[in-house]
Amino acid sequence: MFEYHTLNDLIKLSTDNNLEIWEIIQQADMYENDRSESDSFNMMKEMYVAMKNADSMYDGTLRSASNKAGGDGGLLHSYNESGKNICGSFMGKVMEKAIKMGESNACMRRIVAAPTAGSCGVLPAVLLSYEEDFDVAEDDMVKAMYVAAGIGKVIAENAFIAGAAGGCQAEIGSASAMAAGALAFLQGGDSSAIINAATLSLKNFLGLVCDPVAGLIEVPCIKRNSYGAVNAVTSAQLSLAGIKSAIAPDDVVDSMRRIGNQLPASLKETSCGGLAITESAQNYLNQSF
Repeated sequence: MFEYHTLNDLIKLSTDNNLEIWEIIQQADMYENDRSESDSFNMMKEMYVAMKNADSMYDGTLRSASNKAGGDGGLLHSYNESGKNICGSFMGKVMEKAIKMGESNACMRRIVAAPTAGSCGVLPAVLLSYEEDFDVAEDDMVKAMYVAAGIGKVIAENAFIAGAAGGCQAEIGSASAMAAGALAFLQGGDSSAIINAATLSLKNFLGLVCDPVAGLIEVPCIKRNSYGAVNAVTSAQLSLAGIKSAIAPDDVVDSMRRIGNQLPASLKETSCGGLAITESAQNYLNQSF
């Protein structure tokens, strides 16, 4: 059985044992949680199916507790279908699904935290759109889920995945890295390309603060899911094209840790800084409650 603690560990274990990254991560899960191979795979499949169900059950008529969040996913869907989509079918769908999932979370619908509820739209937006547009077998999508989970595990162990601990870089940044690695895997990337995609993605969100208006996972959180998903696709494509990160993968994770520790409490989910204390935020609150 395998044990990994860094992104470089995943590359080395994959290379040395002539196994794909998802297999390394699955075997580690089997060992850590005393699961059989089939139990591990079925558990991961259940999470992927839950993502698909959450996406299919989106209801654009629902509104959040503030009565402000909801419906934007429907607006984006209409625009994507209008013939004016400037991003192409796949990217337009990625953006739409990310917004829908973020709104579903705000409206207290069932979602899969990947790695958190506030960043729940990034990974499913990328994976579900890919399955729909590229006609991929569901079992291959489950393998991509393992890749995402392994990357998320390393980030959680060595830095943060919670906005209250490390700012939004820890939530949307981690989710974007997970999705980028998963997409690079689906496109046939080797272990180095997969981890490089995750690295490029995470670098782009370093320093992003967590400043939710009124402490609600609505503004700016929902829309950031869309940006995180698009960033993941961009990063995967850059990596698959052969573009390398100048900064080593684990150095990027450690940089996220250091930056998170340097952020003041006002920028770590307390709603005491950033966008949360603007005049617009106060107006949003006055109109909501």
